[in-house]
Amino acid sequence: MRKISCLLLFIMLCTVPVLAQAGTAITNDISKKYFDNCVAGAQKEGTMTPDTQKKYCACTAINMQKSMTQEDLVDLSKRDKSARLALNKVLTEVNGPCMRYPVHDMIYKKCMTDVRIPEMCSCLSTRMGIFMTDISKRMMPKLLADNPELYDPMTPIMDSNEFQQTQEKIALSCAVNPNQKITE
Repeated sequence: MRKISCLLLFIMLCTVPVLAQAGTAITNDISKKYFDNCVAGAQKEGTMTPDTQKKYCACTAINMQKSMTQEDLVDLSKRDKSARLALNKVLTEVNGPCMRYPVHDMIYKKCMTDVRIPEMCSCLSTRMGIFMTDISKRMMPKLLADNPELYDPMTPIMDSNEFQQTQEKIALSCAVNPNQKITE
């Protein structure tokens, strides 16, 4: 996920005009440029499927436009407290709700390597992606409070006991009934 976080920040920095006024909304043009750059970068990285890349980039573009300003994007390039505050906003409000997409693909790939049952792996990866949205909202504030220099929250979230225990529980459920209806 660290690659995705670095890529996300770089793309954000490349899409904002240098001169922004206080509270300047992120325009549709900036959001579109970000989306296009995000998809291109994700394709080069190659950790997500093309469909997931588009979903992830659309999710982060929408969240960026909803929760950030152009000034936040400019602040990301600084080396002061404003940069950290902007990064925390990226982690909690832009990327956090969208981590479900890369998590889905990571879990699906691992499951298909280990188990090789597409229905079960689809069930597990979809349900864990949904769970990732929930757990990231709950864990992110504590992670940032405990480690103010945190750059990639995905690893500590996925390594947490709660994530691991939930993954085991969902894997068992999906093994028994891989075609169960999944609701968000």
